[in-house]
Amino acid sequence: MTRERFNISKPPFVRVDSCAGDLVVRGWPEPALELKGDYQLHDSDKGFLVTSQGDLHLYLPEEALLSIGKVSGNLIIRDAIGTCSCEYVQGDVVATRSGDTELGTVHGDLVIKSLIGILSAAEVNGDVVIRGAKDIALAEVHGDLSVRLVEGDITIEAVNGDSDVRTIHGNVTIERSFRDVNLNNVRGLVNISGVMGDIRLRGGLPDGHHLLEARGDIVVRWPGGLPLDLRASATKIDNRLSLEDIAEKKGEVAGHIGQGGAELTLVSEGRVILRESELEHDKSKYHGGDMEFNFEFDSIAARIEAEVNSHISRVMDDLEAKFGGDFGRRYSEKAARKAEKVAERTRKRTDYSRQASGFDFTAEPSSTPKKAVSIQEQMEILKMVENGKISPEEAQMLLEALEA
Repeated sequence: MTRERFNISKPPFVRVDSCAGDLVVRGWPEPALELKGDYQLHDSDKGFLVTSQGDLHLYLPEEALLSIGKVSGNLIIRDAIGTCSCEYVQGDVVATRSGDTELGTVHGDLVIKSLIGILSAAEVNGDVVIRGAKDIALAEVHGDLSVRLVEGDITIEAVNGDSDVRTIHGNVTIERSFRDVNLNNVRGLVNISGVMGDIRLRGGLPDGHHLLEARGDIVVRWPGGLPLDLRASATKIDNRLSLEDIAEKKGEVAGHIGQGGAELTLVSEGRVILRESELEHDKSKYHGGDMEFNFEFDSIAARIEAEVNSHISRVMDDLEAKFGGDFGRRYSEKAARKAEKVAERTRKRTDYSRQASGFDFTAEPSSTPKKAVSIQEQMEILKMVENGKISPEEAQMLLEALEA
């Protein structure tokens, strides 16, 4: 591995023609260029030309201009506030606290955090996650798209996965989407068309014309009292907004709230659902940062009970073959009672969780004293373990079932 350092007087131009491994680029305040890896370097008046046969670590002045050809591994850029362009990355791209970034083809995921400049990409085969940028322009995203905290505009030509766009200060344009699109807290103009799935809009929009167009459903949660000029067309329209001067006919609704405000047009081949924004978050969900949970309490006990019964049925056949039908039937009855009690305890625990989430709670916990397992039963189960007919985990389950 080679390591070199070049002192320079002004921000240089650096061209990494190819990198056979991972490329790690870090900007630093020192007036120097440092390279570490297995590489060839050509220095000229125009700048530095680098070719790497493996991983390459590149330290360069913060405002340097960086041009990259092909990276066979991952590309990681940190604290490089100068302009960066890259034609092809076989792996993932991660950029943090960097300047303008222009990407060609990225075969992995694209992760952006606190980008100081503008981001553009021609094609991303994986997912795109962006947390902080100025402007964003993406031609094609084959995975999911998650964007938050953008100061400027977002323009997306096509997204194959789901899109989640939140807290955008500029305009949002998505020309095609093959799955769902979620919008929340957008302060610019919205133009969403060619959506094969559903569109969900939460929060108000500024003055101007906005378009949402989908083959699936469109759900709008609009702040109560915020001015709105609405036009909607769909197979079915479910309106609970306090619209005035409503003009309604089959598959179409028009009306307004107050004077002026956003001009919102909704076109859906499914349903249009209009609701006022909730004053409080749904208590069965937790919204905070990048996390969103939605617990399905009612299915947990049934799922556990089904899994236990399936396991019991599988083991019972072996018991009847080794100890006779009486033992198998006796075990089956006791194990079934045990499974019911496990499911009941699970239901009570989920009821307790409901109480913590704001649900009513009336059930009181109960406990049943355990019965001792006979010596004969313990010996029979122990012999099965010694002979390799059941595992220790299955033996423990049998003992717990017999204790019921």
